[in-house]
Amino acid sequence: MKRKNIFATLITAGWLCCGAAALMTLAACSDDDPIGSLATVSLDQTYLVIPEAGGDATLTVNATTDWAFDKVNTVNKESVELPDWLTASTLAGTAGQTVVTFHANATTGGRETELRISVGDQKQFVKVRQGSLEAAAATCAEIMTGTEGKNYRVTGRVTKIANYGYGNWFLDDGSYDFAATAKNQDGLYVYGTLDKKGKAGNVSPIDGADGWGFEVGDMITVEGPLSVYNGQYELVNVTVVSIVKSLLSVITPEPTLEIEGGQVEVKVAYKGSGAYYTVADEAKSWISYESVTYKSGTKTIFEQSPADTAVYKFNIAPNNTDKRTGVITFSSASGKNSSQVGFTVTQKGVAFPPAGNGTAADPFNVTAALNYTRSLGASVESEDNVYVKGKISSVKYTYSAQYGTATYNISCDGKENDVFTVYSSLFFGNEPWQEGQTQIAVGDEVIVCGKVIDYNGTTPEFASKKSWLVSINGKTSEEGEVPAGTENKPFTVAEAFAYIDGGGSDDVFVEGIISKIVYTFSAEYGTATFWISEDGTFYDDLTKDFEAYSVYYFGNKSWTEGDTQVAVGDKVVLQGKLTKYTKNDISTYETSSKKAWIHSLNGKTE
Repeated sequence: MKRKNIFATLITAGWLCCGAAALMTLAACSDDDPIGSLATVSLDQTYLVIPEAGGDATLTVNATTDWAFDKVNTVNKESVELPDWLTASTLAGTAGQTVVTFHANATTGGRETELRISVGDQKQFVKVRQGSLEAAAATCAEIMTGTEGKNYRVTGRVTKIANYGYGNWFLDDGSYDFAATAKNQDGLYVYGTLDKKGKAGNVSPIDGADGWGFEVGDMITVEGPLSVYNGQYELVNVTVVSIVKSLLSVITPEPTLEIEGGQVEVKVAYKGSGAYYTVADEAKSWISYESVTYKSGTKTIFEQSPADTAVYKFNIAPNNTDKRTGVITFSSASGKNSSQVGFTVTQKGVAFPPAGNGTAADPFNVTAALNYTRSLGASVESEDNVYVKGKISSVKYTYSAQYGTATYNISCDGKENDVFTVYSSLFFGNEPWQEGQTQIAVGDEVIVCGKVIDYNGTTPEFASKKSWLVSINGKTSEEGEVPAGTENKPFTVAEAFAYIDGGGSDDVFVEGIISKIVYTFSAEYGTATFWISEDGTFYDDLTKDFEAYSVYYFGNKSWTEGDTQVAVGDKVVLQGKLTKYTKNDISTYETSSKKAWIHSLNGKTE
């Protein structure tokens, strides 16, 4: 893989005959030879220094023919682009003398790169350094906003090893929220670790962690230059300064469980005074401790202080929601030294997580209906009617004039799995079906309302003749489909825009998710102003964002102290008049001031 690497040193060509280089100048091979002299090209110097405050450095090239600079990676000799921090007045010339001016802006810390001059088949090298290369002590958070090319020294815990052979791994000191980043989720990436001889990629992958002397959980101090590659911040070819071995390590690989859950056994080796666990608060509802057994380490001629072992067992509850992860942190201590290692448990989620609250405004999906009905207990009928939305997956019998009812299964996706049975259910309006009226079929999307029961603890269903059809494919009666903008079918944001542009002036319903608050409800004014969008994202785009401007509370009344407050992420349905407000040629689609109110908030209508 081609990578930027502007930091390695190569002593070759014009330098090789001269021996060691001084920090600021390079001695010629003899008093008669110019610095960096070859038969076809000579340089007045091969080491340029630019102040940390920024500035220029010049190089004089004398050549007998055409020449050109290349930027090369000094590890694998592949050509790469000139570093962003350095510019040159020219990177090519003809026979004769050419003065090249290099420029760099101010920086903090030091950085260095190496350039190659090609003259026919002969090569010359020149280094350009700015500032001091002494490593600056920093935290991971400071490095993640640091200067590319600058040397940093950082201390943190090894969280993951990506490649043993090259020494590619991740470090975290707790100062930065790596989980929220796209490229550095496991920590600050270290791309390449130098061995004790200062060489990169010099450890056999077979040796694993033993080849480098560190492993996951160890506290380690390293220093090296910062590079940003495809958005990932990384230290490149670091030097290991110190290692404090972890007092424990987790031997068991991190698991992924099925939705049914089960038991996880975790083996932990420790050298401190015991091994202890903590389950993250957000996972305590589904990860629970079962037991632990201990085994003392056995001394050998090679290992006089072997690690003891603890084998923990945890129970993982069934999952009826999205995919989830939970962290179990193991710790051990000895004197002033302590170690912690996180162990992540991942559990698969259901294909269709529960949604809705069972109301007319926000019906249960089938997953939520199954959960709710089973929670009642075997053969216990719900006290209240609930609304359930799904697609017909199979039909036991269609509506008939003789009984006026139908029995069929519904599911989230219309497939015959995870089904809810609509048993002996009536037609629109809780009335018997009549000959010639709409009939059901597999694939229809329906909303059904009624009392539910987990029959014999095995069949979640609508109770016999205690439910009815509310809608089928958007149609709520024999008269036809419900018009958009009504209570049962509110406008989307896009539909509201079209309604306003079409000159609509009636009281209508608009639904969306609050994306930004301008001001919340107050007792002084009784109104609130906020933005909504179809997915809850504030786009800062007046073709996608709709403003709920100076809207009243439920029932078109002023909000009073103690009433429910609105927040970003809430699902709302607004009722009232809409308008397009234009000022300075900028138009905003919004509710008319104090002529609209909240009809429902997260499914609740009061």
